[in-house]
Amino acid sequence: MSEMRKTEHRVRVETTPELAFEAMTKASELREWFCDEAWTEVRPGGRYEVRWSQGYRAEGKFTMVEPPRRAAFTWRGTGEPGETLVEFTVKPGDGAVELSLLHSGFGQGDAWDRALEEAKKGWALGLENLKSTLETGIDLRLARQAFLGIHFETLDPERAANEGIASERGIYITDTVADSGARAAGLGKGDVIVALGGIETPGSTELTAALRAHRAGDTVAVEVVRGQKRETVSVTLGKRPGEDLPGTAEGLAQWLAKHYAETDAELKAALDGVSEEEAGRAPAEGEWSVKEVLAHLSIVERDTQNYLASVALDGWVDSGPGNPTVIPGRLAAVLAVTPTLAGLLERYLTDEAETVAFLRGLPEETLRHKARFRRMGQMISYQPGHTREHIEQIRKTVAAVRGGG
Repeated sequence: MSEMRKTEHRVRVETTPELAFEAMTKASELREWFCDEAWTEVRPGGRYEVRWSQGYRAEGKFTMVEPPRRAAFTWRGTGEPGETLVEFTVKPGDGAVELSLLHSGFGQGDAWDRALEEAKKGWALGLENLKSTLETGIDLRLARQAFLGIHFETLDPERAANEGIASERGIYITDTVADSGARAAGLGKGDVIVALGGIETPGSTELTAALRAHRAGDTVAVEVVRGQKRETVSVTLGKRPGEDLPGTAEGLAQWLAKHYAETDAELKAALDGVSEEEAGRAPAEGEWSVKEVLAHLSIVERDTQNYLASVALDGWVDSGPGNPTVIPGRLAAVLAVTPTLAGLLERYLTDEAETVAFLRGLPEETLRHKARFRRMGQMISYQPGHTREHIEQIRKTVAAVRGGG
């Protein structure tokens, strides 16, 4: 009988045995460094499944679970000729652990050769990323990904109908990043990306998968819907800019408080002298009044808090708050309870203060999960930009209702 073949890997990680074991077995943590989707039942005989956006998936069952030191599970991946076995051990040291992984049971022949080669490359890259996410919170898959340079929300049928967009799904651009390939190519607010490099992009997961197929410097064809027109734009992808966010809860809270103070001053200046009657008038049918804009800001702030709380406790949420005010009745409900301009402003400022207080009080469990904490920081880093978009909207709305535009 031919000898079964294997691939072995070792990595030293500055973390605890408990966090390392969790990263190797818990579904939410596997998504931080290894795969795009995961489901696990961590017990002997329990099943698991992991998936990647590119179409590959693997499944099997746990044959041994001894937290926080070792576990083993069977493995059967898409297109592979048979079942293999993965075993890992976590050996504690001085402020770090040595994680050893053995993937065995590969047979002979061309199909097994390909499976073994892919396993070698996959585990080498994966464990490098596991070390990065546990030690720094940085997901190398994103850090090394080609950069398009957009801020976006996922388009839904309601928004498409309201804005007359000839697509019900896609990546709705809210802004582009200065000096990015997207801005240089002329992409802008209201454009909807429906495909990138020949891969359809109905949502953020598909957009990420499409970008992972490219490197910085590549020029790709981006299919865009602009109102009722569909166009193809060539975009040269850049390198993802470094993110300089504080690494502590207090630091992140102070960062956000500083930026909130700046945008609050801009918001108050935009509202200075605006009457109740002016604030309640929409400039045109289907457009928001100043009061509705403030209600939207409040709703987004509260939904952001819910998102942050979910990440802090559970470790993973599929997407950010998105555009919550497309849900019928939400704006009207806020205005029914808080009908005055002063009341809406006070509500929003209080919401901001609660977000800052929430960050200051993050539990130690969240701070130990550095990738989890980093994702929370990335989410709140978008808040000031979002607010400024709507401050400009308020300025234009006030000018319009006063007859100045």
